[in-house]
Amino acid sequence: DGTSGQLLGTTGALPDPGDFSPPAAGRGAQVFRACGACHALSDTAAAKAGPSLHGLFGRRVAAVAGFAYSSALRSMDLIWTEATVSALFEFGPAAMTPGSRMPEQRISDAQDRAALVAYLKAATAGP
Repeated sequence: DGTSGQLLGTTGALPDPGDFSPPAAGRGAQVFRACGACHALSDTAAAKAGPSLHGLFGRRVAAVAGFAYSSALRSMDLIWTEATVSALFEFGPAAMTPGSRMPEQRISDAQDRAALVAYLKAATAGP
């Protein structure tokens, strides 16, 4: 009836803001599947071959505490932005982050890169 204080369309309590889960559908999520083998999206996920991507945008490269980055990455002066993430997959890690241990992979389709960046923006921001 709209007088209970409950949001219309809900069946009970709202989810805890700490229970963040990234969008599960869409092209960006599909493109990310290859990345998910090495990178987690959450800051609480178990370590993988690559660092967590939680809080990626605006972060300096090689800045996740406790991850063993290559000396090449530690010496780079690069901030992860929409443009730098897109360029990483347009030109490949060998060109963008030489000396890193990231496998060489490129995404030639600009729409797929844009979908991945949009997905990562939503999925790595957290609550």
